[in-house]
Amino acid sequence: MVGVAPIEEKLRENRLSWFGHVYRKPVDVVERVDRVALGSNATGRERPKLRLDAVVLKDMSLMGLIEQVALDRAQWRKRIHLVDSN
Repeated sequence: MVGVAPIEEKLRENRLSWFGHVYRKPVDVVERVDRVALGSNATGRERPKLRLDAVVLKDMSLMGLIEQVALDRAQWRKRIHLVDSN
């Protein structure tokens, strides 16, 4: 063991950290980001790519979090932070 948390868990922590940051922003900023065109999802016969919002919701359900906790930055950071395994 190298002494760090698994990469999947660290990626989850980073996604949730970003979500908390965006969730605390004023509504007009978030609305502008939501309006950005994501492009066509028509990928032929491949399965559709996962959208960030779907992945974040899955991460939140895995960790037992709700969106309202993100409003309190200190509490949110405490709940999503993973201690590196030694």
